[in-house]
Amino acid sequence: MSSLRLNENGSETMADTTTNTERHRLVDREFQNIRELLELLMTEMSMGGKKLKAGPPLAWAPPTDVYETESELVVVVEIAGMDIQGISVAADDNMIAIRGVRKEISPRCRKQFHKMEVQVGPFQRSIQVPVPIEPQSVTTTYANGLLEVRLRRKPEPRGKRTIEVE
Repeated sequence: MSSLRLNENGSETMADTTTNTERHRLVDREFQNIRELLELLMTEMSMGGKKLKAGPPLAWAPPTDVYETESELVVVVEIAGMDIQGISVAADDNMIAIRGVRKEISPRCRKQFHKMEVQVGPFQRSIQVPVPIEPQSVTTTYANGLLEVRLRRKPEPRGKRTIEVE
């Protein structure tokens, strides 16, 4: 933030009143946006090989938690205000993609926003999974604005394996 202040000559000057913490938050937010855009780009390149072209803005990426238990990987995505028919989940051995569209909640009328933080429009979140999973084991639940995706881990191979030396 900036404000006007008088200097020793009596003239007005701009003074930066942004705290270091606020600056760090802004920088962190920008790096997060860049990381999400790169993630989206990598997903587009790896899933289907579609050509990227200029067009409408990229989809937004909802906040996501990923954690692991002994038997499964769990992905929790914050997407309040969605109809379940508008959400799709796709998984393969090492990637999960969650897509959808959040429609504008308020009625379409002339309005003046004072603050606008709720994302609307298409969203996409792609996560490279850190452990091998069984894609056919995916289960989902959506409640209280949170989508929970559970993926069973592939069992680790057991026993001895003989490897021929060539």
